[in-house]
Amino acid sequence: MRRYLFPLIALLLALPALAAHQPMSDPPVRVGILMFDGVQIIDFAGPYEVFGNAGFGVVTVSPDGKPVTTAMGLKIDPDTSFAKAPPFDILLIPGGDVADAQRDTRILDFVRERSPPAKQVLSVCTGAFILSASGLLDGDKATTFTPRIDELAKAFPKVHVIRDVRWADNGKLVTSAGLSSGIDAALHVVAKIRGVDEARTVALRLEYDWKPEGGFVRSRFADRYLTKREVQSGVDWPKDATFDEYVSAGDMDRWVTRYHVRTATPATDLLDRLDVGVRKTGLWKPDGMHRWLSRQENRDVTLTFTTKAGSDASHYDLDMVVVASPAKQ
Repeated sequence: MRRYLFPLIALLLALPALAAHQPMSDPPVRVGILMFDGVQIIDFAGPYEVFGNAGFGVVTVSPDGKPVTTAMGLKIDPDTSFAKAPPFDILLIPGGDVADAQRDTRILDFVRERSPPAKQVLSVCTGAFILSASGLLDGDKATTFTPRIDELAKAFPKVHVIRDVRWADNGKLVTSAGLSSGIDAALHVVAKIRGVDEARTVALRLEYDWKPEGGFVRSRFADRYLTKREVQSGVDWPKDATFDEYVSAGDMDRWVTRYHVRTATPATDLLDRLDVGVRKTGLWKPDGMHRWLSRQENRDVTLTFTTKAGSDASHYDLDMVVVASPAKQ
């Protein structure tokens, strides 16, 4: 019995590796990953790991096939150029610093050309801006990186932008929220092609806690009630001020953002300036000393500014705290 047991164990141990590394000369599913200067590493590398472990053939492609520099400075040498790229079953559009990419006619034309024959098109994070700029998302739902959801909605009014999801699936076109959500959406695409059991198997190989129903959704957290851009635009910021954000944490009911501030402007003066900025939004009502109240999503939301003294008068901490009351039914 022992003579047969050890070969069987060896075979079972080898099966995951064999399944995860099928020959790529003729892969059953081909994936093309768009690469451009400013691309975010996790946006393409996370899904690359998922698709590679699923046994799909993955090819990275840039407009001219030349190396690109990621948003964090890593140099990447793509496999091929747009002109020489093979057919794809899945087209992945990662995000990052996409300001130039979403206006690059070479990239937009490539997305428009390669999307129709593909079975799935997946954008990650701010890759939704590229996909939206191509016009392919018009009339469909989409999501993106949490801090830029409102910007996506404003820039592309024909796209139905949603925020309360980790990914949005229109059938062929799938968009995911920020960064690691691309891993979840890639697993979702694997599940659509191969089934949930195979997608779970891939997730386990990656030691990734995948939730097919959606899981963690960053945009549900309480800082969504603080319209930072609108508040900041109305503040008369001291010209010499520097702000180092070193805490940004919370949950769906409470959020704290803490900055180390360096400026000759006294803390009391800065708090007054913040109050002016909040008042200008028209969204908040005064509710005490440097404390504001608004009604959002059927919840009472308070916004409070406080400071804490530092090493001297020109160094101090600034806290912006958002607290939402329990939702009323």
